[in-house]
Amino acid sequence: MDQTNFHIVRCSDCGAANRIPAEKIGVAVKCGKCHSLLPGEQKKTVPGQAIQMRCTECGTKNKIPAGKVDAGGKCGKCGSLLKTEELFEPQPVMVTDSNFDVKVLKSPLPVLLFAWAPWCTTCVAVTPIIDEFASDAKGKVRVGKLNVEANPMLASRFNILSVPFLFIFDNGQMKENMPGGLQKHELMMKMAPYI
Repeated sequence: MDQTNFHIVRCSDCGAANRIPAEKIGVAVKCGKCHSLLPGEQKKTVPGQAIQMRCTECGTKNKIPAGKVDAGGKCGKCGSLLKTEELFEPQPVMVTDSNFDVKVLKSPLPVLLFAWAPWCTTCVAVTPIIDEFASDAKGKVRVGKLNVEANPMLASRFNILSVPFLFIFDNGQMKENMPGGLQKHELMMKMAPYI
C-alpha cells in the first residue's frame, strides 16, 4: 500500500494514531478507537466569513465565501481553478528540497517556514509553539518545517547558518527572515500583514 496517500492524525481524546486517506483531509473524520472527531479535520469556517487565498497560477489574491469553499472557485484574474483543498491540508507541512517549490513558493496561502535541526535543543523547545500556531492558523497561513540536516540544498540556498530560523514567504517571494523563535502571539503579528 502506498504510504504517501495517508496522513497520520493523533486523536486529542484518546491519543490513538489514525491513518487518514489524503482524499478525506478537510472532511469531518472520527477516531477509529474512541470515535471522537479528530482535531483539525473539520473545516473551521464561520458562516458569512470569506477565505482569502492566492491563485497558484498568477498569484492574485481571491476571496471565497466560506460556504462555497467546497465548490472550489476560479481566479478572478486568470480564470484558473483555485486549489481550495490545500486550505485544509494537515499542518505543519514537512518541507524538503524536492517539494519546496510546490509547498512554499506556489502556496495559495502565506507561508511561515520554521528551519530546525534534530540536535538543536532550542528547536525542540520552540516546536510546540510552532505546532500550536499551525493549528490555530489553518486555512489562513501554511506553516512548514524544514529539517536543515536532511535538506542541505535549501539550507545552502537560504544561507541558514544557525537554527532555529524563521522565514515568511508570500506570493512566491521571501518577505522576512529572522533567527530564533517567537511566541505564538508574536508569530500572528508577524503574519498579519500577509493574511
